[in-house]
Amino acid sequence: MRILLLNSILYTPRTTAKGRFIPQVASIEDCMIIKLGIEFVNQGHEVTLVAAEDYKPTNQQDFPIEIVYFRSMLPKLFLPTVLPFHPQLIHFIKKHKEQFDMIISSEIFSFNSLFAACLVPDKTLIWQESGNHNRKFFKLPSLIWYHFVARTFMRKVRIVPRSPKAGEFIKQFGLKATSNFIGHGVDGNIFHLQKEKKNFFIVIAHLDKGKNVMSILLLYQKFIKRYPNELYSLYIIGEGEESERLQEYVRTNQLNKQIFFLGKMPQKELCKYLGNSVCMLCNSIKEMNTLSIGEAVVAGTPVLTNTVPYNYECVRENKLGIARDNWTEEDMYEIVMNNTYYVDNCSRYSSQLLLSELPNKFIKQFNIK
Repeated sequence: MRILLLNSILYTPRTTAKGRFIPQVASIEDCMIIKLGIEFVNQGHEVTLVAAEDYKPTNQQDFPIEIVYFRSMLPKLFLPTVLPFHPQLIHFIKKHKEQFDMIISSEIFSFNSLFAACLVPDKTLIWQESGNHNRKFFKLPSLIWYHFVARTFMRKVRIVPRSPKAGEFIKQFGLKATSNFIGHGVDGNIFHLQKEKKNFFIVIAHLDKGKNVMSILLLYQKFIKRYPNELYSLYIIGEGEESERLQEYVRTNQLNKQIFFLGKMPQKELCKYLGNSVCMLCNSIKEMNTLSIGEAVVAGTPVLTNTVPYNYECVRENKLGIARDNWTEEDMYEIVMNNTYYVDNCSRYSSQLLLSELPNKFIKQFNIK
């Protein structure tokens, strides 16, 4: 098949006290949508990706997919961090629509999805991650979009949710959502099952307030005080505006020999730490699908999370760790003591999360009439 991917926002913008911004990056090889496009190519398909020029990497990279970057127009009105606006895409789709068999567009709340739904509804599939309204401007733009724009122009388009929560959200607006969801796939060429674990917990997150990493430091403190014979360290992978505050807390509380900040690292290096860890910890207060949860499971590492990530249900239903709000040091101890049980569950379930499964899942959903 010849596939057009519409995904203007290649990676997550960062949030600071001054607002959201798009950080410049040298490489996009670890971006989820890039990996998905390459996987389609590996399975014999041709792929073109449309993205916003704002997310173009500083280094030139060669991929087996074609990438077309469009300039974001009227950026003060349509923020590239939220709703990039590429009217050039209208001409692009009109000119090339016969060349593509399937169009996969990210999110209902997107001009890309609107243009594709209006111009080629029979070829368009929207892959929906959001399970709530965007909060920008008191949710007003999102409310208007879902209640009026989507109801009017997207009724004929197939919509595939990325989680049960996203599916429930879509149904409110009378749209044609599939009953099966397709989550973010994990690159099985990088993340491998590792059953032998070492004595450390791991956190993988952008270090902002939404990830709530400070709460994990406090819980880890309780763990080492309550179970002093369990000699487990805590590795934190990531960077962000909360990094200095977190490191200062560690220094002040003399935890330098137990808690280690490793910074941001590429997936090929990250996978080694994740596979060796006894458990991945997550306690976010703001999240959608957490890709690192899937990566942990494929690496055979149990997950301890609250119910904020949309994909927490996968952890709970398949006993891939523990998923509950207000988890405690007792839950950390439970995973340590019964680690083999949870690792074995991850091993049995991991194949369902692989990126290599996604192309056929998309094609199957697209072919359902």
